[in-house]
Amino acid sequence: VYDAVLKVKNEATQLLVPGTLWKEYHVEVGKVMTSELLGLGLLDKADVQNEDPAWPAYKKYFMHGTSHHLGLDTHDYGLLHEPMQPNMVFTVEPGIYIPAEGFGIRLEDDVVIQASGAPFNLMRNIPIEAAEIESLMNEN
Repeated sequence: VYDAVLKVKNEATQLLVPGTLWKEYHVEVGKVMTSELLGLGLLDKADVQNEDPAWPAYKKYFMHGTSHHLGLDTHDYGLLHEPMQPNMVFTVEPGIYIPAEGFGIRLEDDVVIQASGAPFNLMRNIPIEAAEIESLMNEN
């Protein structure tokens, strides 16, 4: 589950480029999340085929948005109908929550959209890969 959330976070981050529209971004992230939930066996093809477009099947395990503007306030105001622009700052925080098993995993990075290239990860020096975290835990 951790690796699935990490994959969604990494792929969602790459979508944060100038010109991206908020609504389209969330649709694309939803596709990645759906794929990961299918891979985990939490959803099956029938769940996806029969989903309500207003509440996609993945929302059973990932019920919040992936990102929000970040600025002077934690949840800063931003115009969601305008394309993303360089120097805008967003969180990227997908999660998978499995109530029946009593746990959830949510990962977050904060990134700055760049004029060209990949977004600049403000949290790039914080270990997030499972192997990095396990290595740190084994040092003590």
